[in-house]
Amino acid sequence: MFKQANKKAGGYTKIYWRASKIPTWGLVFLSLIAIVILLAAENITVRDPVVEAHYSTMVAASRTVRDGYDAIRPVRADLRPINPENDPTRSGMLGISSSEVTTTIGGLESKQTTINPNWGAVAVKLLADAGVEEGDLVAVAVSGSFPALNLAVYAAIEALGAEPVIIASASSSQYGANVPGLLWLDMERELRSAGVIASRPVAASIGGVEDRGADISNEGRQIILDTIARAGVPLIEPSNYQEAVADRIALYRDHSEGRPYKAFVNVGGGATIVGPPGIDSQFSPGLQRNAPARAFAVDTVMGYFIREGVPAIHFIGIQTMAERHGMPIAPRDPVPVGDGGVYASQTYSRILALILGFALLGFTYLMVRSAGIIGFWKREGHSGKGVKPMV
Repeated sequence: MFKQANKKAGGYTKIYWRASKIPTWGLVFLSLIAIVILLAAENITVRDPVVEAHYSTMVAASRTVRDGYDAIRPVRADLRPINPENDPTRSGMLGISSSEVTTTIGGLESKQTTINPNWGAVAVKLLADAGVEEGDLVAVAVSGSFPALNLAVYAAIEALGAEPVIIASASSSQYGANVPGLLWLDMERELRSAGVIASRPVAASIGGVEDRGADISNEGRQIILDTIARAGVPLIEPSNYQEAVADRIALYRDHSEGRPYKAFVNVGGGATIVGPPGIDSQFSPGLQRNAPARAFAVDTVMGYFIREGVPAIHFIGIQTMAERHGMPIAPRDPVPVGDGGVYASQTYSRILALILGFALLGFTYLMVRSAGIIGFWKREGHSGKGVKPMV
């Protein structure tokens, strides 16, 4: 540190350098301690109890997802050829860029990233982290935007032996379940017929703006209404946004029959679930037990469950979630079951990292404190002559 004098002498400005109070050996010592702590935090891992307890369940759910691809692939191919550029693994779970039932834009790379059976394992892990066990009730919201993730969630809940209460939106964003004749509710029916899943929704909405398809053409709305009728599930017909949120909450409450929900799972970014732009971003990808105050500025389904103390699992920000769980981005080849960091039974110890962090702060404080004491006595002994001008 230095202090610059206000007066000039001989045309030069005097600059007074003040040496650091911490001696060189102290700085070297702190650097070595920091390196040791970093290496310890990086290399000392603990067993992940969730993976240890649910490994076989994670594998079972992923196999179910893979079987789902096999069941949907021929159905999709008969209806409309699979574009290998959009769906390189030919899963049949990805749609087209636009159709009568398409609501909003959607990132193709994110949709391609969901084509991995091991998302079933991710869903199991997140549900287990939330505390879901066999026989527990789970509230679920899905749309047609990420059909492969819908399947992963269904497979995970069934593998855990939990009971889902599902409300679906029949429309889809780009590259989702947006092929007329094979919307998500049609896929569900095919998957149940093939014995892949058993779950079915308690109700369905058109989706889109205000959950009533205000942004969809009359032709598209009719296609969706026919699909819902064909699925044989009750139709949610809200007149505005507030009513759409209230209707969904009422359905979840009615179908719980007084039992508590152990988790709420949402796939995608439906406005009634997470709110309009500016509010939806307040809900983070993955498992969350709370949210910023701004998230509750508008009534949302996810906000309702979090306020009730129910953990929420939000499948959004797919690439972020994929990286977090060691999943490849937009794989070009089929990914085998059991492949991915989500299955790793070793994880970093957050408690150890916290302790080591405090230890480093403690060493730093002691070094600065002791250097200050030493500096004080040196100043006393040298009558303040330790500060030298440098011209």
